[in-house]
Amino acid sequence: MKQVQRLALIFVVIMTMIIAGCGSKTPPKEALQAATLKTMEATSYKMSTTLQLDELELPESPELEAGMSTTAIAGIIKDATIKADAVYTKDPMRLDMNLEVILPGMMDMKLEVPMIVTDKIVYVKIPNIPMLGIPETIADKFVQIDVEELAEEQGAELNMDVAAQQKLVQELSAALLKHFDEKTYFSELKASEAGLPESVKADQVVKFAISEENYAQTVETLVNKALPEIIDVLLSNDSFLEYAELEKADLEQAKADLETNKTEILNVLQNNLKFNVLEMTGAIKGDYLVYQAAKIGVQVKDEESGLDAKVGLSVTTEYSELNKKVEFEQEIPTDAMTMDELSEQFGGMSGF
Repeated sequence: MKQVQRLALIFVVIMTMIIAGCGSKTPPKEALQAATLKTMEATSYKMSTTLQLDELELPESPELEAGMSTTAIAGIIKDATIKADAVYTKDPMRLDMNLEVILPGMMDMKLEVPMIVTDKIVYVKIPNIPMLGIPETIADKFVQIDVEELAEEQGAELNMDVAAQQKLVQELSAALLKHFDEKTYFSELKASEAGLPESVKADQVVKFAISEENYAQTVETLVNKALPEIIDVLLSNDSFLEYAELEKADLEQAKADLETNKTEILNVLQNNLKFNVLEMTGAIKGDYLVYQAAKIGVQVKDEESGLDAKVGLSVTTEYSELNKKVEFEQEIPTDAMTMDELSEQFGGMSGF
């Protein structure tokens, strides 16, 4: 059963990959892959993403170490909103992002975390929130994290090969989407009925959806065709395994489990896992994905163990200034603290 649950989790991850974008006037499946890759290859852009946690029901459990139950935790983070506004350039590599987390369950607590990412250093601004016990001497200051040094300390290798990452996503997307029938899963929408923001102008709007009617077909397609091919793609290239942080032996075992337990896996996915909604609307302007809106509602239920959990998410992402000159509002800090200095300020608190 443990192997089945692991493969069920893989199923959820793979399904979320489908909502990566949608296409132009070419056939939707072809346009989906082309537009996604084209946007990934952009040399610069601005991006605005909002993630809303619409529904969260967790199974009852004993109190955790912090004295809170999963029900209490769900109450805190339910209806949470995460917003991220980013500016990116490929050469020199730099990503500036302002991350904002809003928790209505904690008296509308708002946490803002600006960060700057370069090819070797990540700068994170420490939020000024008194209830977190952050010393005034370091609040609103940047701490710098040497990514290469951190990777060495953790015994891992740093993989910053963007081209290799793009190739991996391209081949995985191709292996996944080639098995999904256009007429079954894709439909075109008029821009006026797609609910696009006023700032988005699109040449074509395409919707991808898994419904109750095609869910059984979706599971069959994934288990019998898509998942085996995806595993083969990962196994075929050691750099893929390194980037995805996967062990070849684990993947080979997963492939064997998939074949041996196929009937049981199909039964679990069809009866214990239910997508109440899984749809994505994508807008294309020219060759690029400029906007996407996705809704995912998943229920996991297992009568044997009593497990019953629900998660519902809404995500929107808008891209602009693709391949244009972008301006960074924040200067790279010259007085950022090191991790050692941060640890000293916290008096050697664990985790720093």
